[in-house]
Amino acid sequence: MMGEAERSRPTVQCSRLLCGDAKLGREAIGRVKIGGSKPWPSLEFMRAFLADRDHILIVATEGEQPIGFALAYLLDRVDGGRRMALFYEIEVAEAHRRCGAGRRMVETLKSVCSAEGVGKMWVQTSPSNDAAVALYRSTGARAKGNEGDTVFAYSFEGSGGRQPSKEAGCRPSSG
Repeated sequence: MMGEAERSRPTVQCSRLLCGDAKLGREAIGRVKIGGSKPWPSLEFMRAFLADRDHILIVATEGEQPIGFALAYLLDRVDGGRRMALFYEIEVAEAHRRCGAGRRMVETLKSVCSAEGVGKMWVQTSPSNDAAVALYRSTGARAKGNEGDTVFAYSFEGSGGRQPSKEAGCRPSSG
């Protein structure tokens, strides 16, 4: 049975940020990754970063508060095959870990990659990072390991492709 605090807790929402979402992106990176250790990225930097469609920043919010982010980069293949995505990092604020925010961000990232025509996405982690290994396995990634880091890969069979594009431009956020 849910306690009173659990029932009143806002639902975690995840979405891909666009350049019109620069303020939220800045807050997510600043609060979750940087904290008070160094200056946060500028709004101008975040707008330019988010304007590049090859940059995917997924932010998890609870109410109006950013609680996590996932970052990936779309890459063109030299052989002209379907694009690939490097799942670069994921971070959830400590107070919100083990509550499903990471899983929701990965699922949102997978949906974005599929819509972008990505054939494969990969992420690298240490086999001793139990939380990351569990997250990637639970969201459908397959491990390809060696003695050092382990690479987890997601395949997106059947998604359509899109031609490489460096068209950067701001457009209104869709969420």
